[in-house]
Amino acid sequence: ACAMGRRFGLVTISPAFIPWHEEQVRRHGLEARCAGVAAITADLPRFMAAFDDPAARAALRADILRQMAPLRARGADVLIPAGGLPMLLLADDAPLDVEGAALLEGIATVAKAAEMAVALRRLTGLGVSRGGLYAKASAGAIADFLGETKAAR
Repeated sequence: ACAMGRRFGLVTISPAFIPWHEEQVRRHGLEARCAGVAAITADLPRFMAAFDDPAARAALRADILRQMAPLRARGADVLIPAGGLPMLLLADDAPLDVEGAALLEGIATVAKAAEMAVALRRLTGLGVSRGGLYAKASAGAIADFLGETKAAR
């Protein structure tokens, strides 16, 4: 989003996630570039219905776009559907212009960013920082995340 415009805004799937996204923005030092974080209220069943039912999709899409309007009014040039489900829901609409702001197509962006990181590693030999927020998780934490049992370790 920072490469696509001066300021960005995020729309997440629940008001419960607003503080988490705001903390991510702060931790990455992007407060001045963030126009804000807004939320719809949607649970997994509502998203699943939206993928099967055109009327449910239209209603959910309208909710997301409605939350983007105030972010645009606060100067967001790029709008981000925060999370895999909203990204997937809006992927078919790309490219999408929301009152003059670009909607980030998150699925393609994540895939291309991963490809770029691999290509840069091959070209330069450098990877990501492993300090601070980017410290690698411990072997135990990775095993727990992957669901491995202590007996299997």
